[in-house]
Order: sequence, then structure tokens, then C-alpha cells
Amino acid sequence: MRTFEGRPAAASMLLLIGGLVAGGGGPGPSPTPTKVAFTAEPINTAVGAAITPAVKVTVQDASGNPVTSSTAPITIAIGNNPGGATLGGTTTQNSATGVATFSDLTLDNSGAAYTLSASSSGLTSATSGAFNVFGAAALIAKNAGDNQTAEVGTAVPIDPQVLVTDANGVPVPQAPVTFQVTAGGGTVIPVTPVSTSSLGLASGHWTLGSQAGTNNNTLQASAGGVVAPVTFTASATPAPSGVTVQVGNGPGALVFVPQSVTIPVGGTVTWVWNSGSTSHTVSTSQGSPTIPGTPSGVHSTPFTFGPVQFNAAGTYTFYCSIHATATDPVSPGFMTGQITVQ
Repeated sequence: MRTFEGRPAAASMLLLIGGLVAGGGGPGPSPTPTKVAFTAEPINTAVGAAITPAVKVTVQDASGNPVTSSTAPITIAIGNNPGGATLGGTTTQNSATGVATFSDLTLDNSGAAYTLSASSSGLTSATSGAFNVFGAAALIAKNAGDNQTAEVGTAVPIDPQVLVTDANGVPVPQAPVTFQVTAGGGTVIPVTPVSTSSLGLASGHWTLGSQAGTNNNTLQASAGGVVAPVTFTASATPAPSGVTVQVGNGPGALVFVPQSVTIPVGGTVTWVWNSGSTSHTVSTSQGSPTIPGTPSGVHSTPFTFGPVQFNAAGTYTFYCSIHATATDPVSPGFMTGQITVQ
């Protein structure tokens, strides 16, 4: 038999194991459970629907570490109960590796700022964060963007916004809202229904029509399932009769500023070269009505063309023949421009 320092091998091994145990080399004691905590909070949910994702409660020690050895039963109850609801589903679950999962909890009445409580015998209980329970959409109200003023043919400064709630005033998410221009001849984007956010809000981007007037533009917003729509009103101010377009905006810049302008019939446009030594032209784009008296030739600073009067309504497009083509669109990245006469 082999020996270790004169001892039989088996005896030596027992001495070695004993030394490890005595020296603390073995596993330490399990953490002591002292409390429970929500580790997957309840979120806004519809009346009668299971709260999804599932609510989870974890057994923890005093430092907030999970106690994975715990199989303690945990019970869920309603804490704050603004709607007088009853909690449905399996409200007591045994922990598995320290975590109890509640996958079928429901509440049967709408309300704002519900909370849940979690408890287990001998442990400090916990309260969840607040959440809403919402019913079917019943009310729509203007939230922002009413009674605005903007220049004809331009968007109002604040996108009209509505709030959709249920009969108890709780915001309803994912409710379809349709915006529709009902007077003034403007446009709204998108033309398809907009789904409300988690806060019950939806907005549309509203551009006014071409005629100036007081409260002469209206926009209607309606929500699916809600009987009465709401109407936004806006006033359109006249477009300036005379505008200036910079040809280049600083040395070497290849832009018209502004790129698009709107003027009334009889209004004027003046082009002022502001490009340093960089040369540009102003030429009528292909397919556009001819800009009256468009200058020929190449020019650089200082040079001014205009004022040019536009006596016929229409859309006039122009470009720099050095830095764009006659068919380029009027959009960023192209040295192109547009005049709307209305």
C-alpha cells in the first residue's frame, strides 16, 4: 500500500478532507429569506384580460439577493383599488428556485393606478408599481393643437393631438383614430388610422389650405367605437407678397435658401447670389411653367435677379444648371427650388 509521509494513503486522504472542511473550503450557508419583491411588474391591461407578461415575485435576502432554494408559497392581492375590481386568476403560487410566477391574473373593472401586493408567511411583503386597467374606448377629447394660426399652404406649429379614454376616464392604448380635413382644403398625414399610444394619445400632421381666412380650416378626429368626434380649427394667414431666395448660402454652398416658397398671385421673388466665388445659374426646370425673365448665363456674388412678379397661379420649379439637372426633384441634396403661386 502506498503511504503519504509514513501514513496509509486512505488515512492521508481523510486528513486532507478534514483540513479543507476545517479551513472553510466547503460551501457556505444558504442566504436567509427575509422579504419578497416584484421582479416582473404588472403593466397596463384590458378589463378581464390576463396581465401579460406574467407577474413575477421573488424571495430575497436582506440584501436583495434571490434565495433560489426557497419554495415558499406567495399570495397576490389587490393593493390600491381605484375601480373596486376583483382580482381573478391563481392568486397563490409556490416559488420555484425562489420565484413565483402569476400568469393568469385579471381585474374585472377599469381604473387608473391599481397596485398589487405580494405576501408570504414570515417575510416582509411588497407592493407593485401602479398600472391601469382600461375598458373599451368611449370618449375622445382634444389634447393639443386647437385654434392655431399658420401661413396658407403650411403646417400648423403643433400637430393636433387627441386623448382616447374609456367610460371611467382611463386612457385606452391601441385605439384607432382617424384624422380628416373637413374644411379649408388642406391635407393631413397619415390618411390611415393612427393607433393611440400607451397613454391613449394620437396625433396627425395638418397642413392648411391655400385660402387665407379666420377659422377657415377644420380637421375632424374620430376614434373607433366612439360616437362623437372632435373638431380642430385653424386660421390661415396670407403668404408674403414678396420673398427673397438666396442662391447659395455662404462660400461654396450648393443650395437655394429657402428651397420652397409660397406667394399669392401678383407676388414677387428676388434671387440674391450669396455664394462667394462659386458660380450658379437660375434656370426653369423641365416640365415647369417658365419663370418670367429667368436670367441666362452664369453668375457669382454679387448679383441680384428680380423682383420677378408672378401673375399666374401654378407651381414653378427651378435649378442651378451647374450643380443639378432639369429633372432633379425639389428635395434636400439637390440644388433645386420651387415657387407655389396661389
